[in-house]
Amino acid sequence: MKKAQTGDKVSLQAIIKNFESFMYKTASSIYINGYETEDLLQIEAIALINAVFKYNCEYTNAFITYATTAIKNAAYNELRSYLNKKNGEKFEFSLNNTMDEDTEFMDMLLSDDNVEEDILLKEDIRALKKALKLLPDNFREIIYWHYFKEKSLKEYAEFRNIKYSTVKKRHARALEKLKQTIIAMSK
Repeated sequence: MKKAQTGDKVSLQAIIKNFESFMYKTASSIYINGYETEDLLQIEAIALINAVFKYNCEYTNAFITYATTAIKNAAYNELRSYLNKKNGEKFEFSLNNTMDEDTEFMDMLLSDDNVEEDILLKEDIRALKKALKLLPDNFREIIYWHYFKEKSLKEYAEFRNIKYSTVKKRHARALEKLKQTIIAMSK
């Protein structure tokens, strides 16, 4: 530690290497639109280097605790800064607030659950709902019947009193139209 504080690059790199996996876990658990994991890793590495130089070796506190707190704070500060810029106002929210009886927001951010995947899934669902509304009624109906009601195309043919082959073709056209609509919306 003292070597790194005096400017020894090898010692400093060794300290950074020791915290790489923790920094990666922290960076990958936070999603900021427009940021790559590498961006957050760099921010966290700078925070770790600052922690090395600011740490007082005479304290009884372990450096590991000091460094991990500095790394997490750097990532959360970046997230808070992004949200403040995005919202145009000061974002006042504590990560220690609870969602339910026992779960704090900070625990959720550091959990193994992938928040980014959840957000992307919700965006996909919104896009799908919007695209479905743009489809003609007969296409929307057959997709709703087959995928949401989970009924077969044969049952749909019987319900509408039309040929099964017609239903299959309509289903294929409906899926193709839905695909084209989603692609057009994403441009």
